[in-house]
Amino acid sequence: AGADNDVSSISLDDTEFELVVPTIKFFNMTLQPVVYASVQPRENRVVISSTKCVLRGSPFIEKVKLNDRFDFSVNTTLTWEDSLDQMDLAQDGNQNGDVNHVEDEDKSMDCSITIETQIKVDVDVPRPFSSIPKMLLQRSGNAAVKLTLKFIQGNFVDNLAKDYAKWATESKYRSYRASLSEKNDVKEGDLIVGT
Repeated sequence: AGADNDVSSISLDDTEFELVVPTIKFFNMTLQPVVYASVQPRENRVVISSTKCVLRGSPFIEKVKLNDRFDFSVNTTLTWEDSLDQMDLAQDGNQNGDVNHVEDEDKSMDCSITIETQIKVDVDVPRPFSSIPKMLLQRSGNAAVKLTLKFIQGNFVDNLAKDYAKWATESKYRSYRASLSEKNDVKEGDLIVGT
């Protein structure tokens, strides 16, 4: 399976966005998955989930009604740990109140973002593909799903980096984002999920 690199996403409303994944060449046809997903910000994580994917591309997709022949769900959780979280843990674990010990530990603390994704796809394989050995179909399908996931995660992380760069350089934007946190009323539309 191969693909180009143009990913686009469009905010549809306050709870959903559309992510158009680059065209994938799969056997002798082209597929372009369009994923409709929602973003739910939480205290130290963001959850992106979807149960709707529409395939565009070759006329074969319509001919065999491929969009009616599969079930799809994806749940991606991005969790972050920052120095402040680690500092709180270090202070909680420091029973003696040794401030120097906490400061020394803080110098070696790193920030990180972890991504965990669960994807489920169930396909009623149409002819002529139903005559291809199941193992070959599964490998090809897995490659297409991994490629799609790569673009979905990459798009989100790229936009998260852009959001951070704006936050780091614009005090008005930092104030705006801080006000959202204080209200604890962050909506999906307030997160940058695509360009």
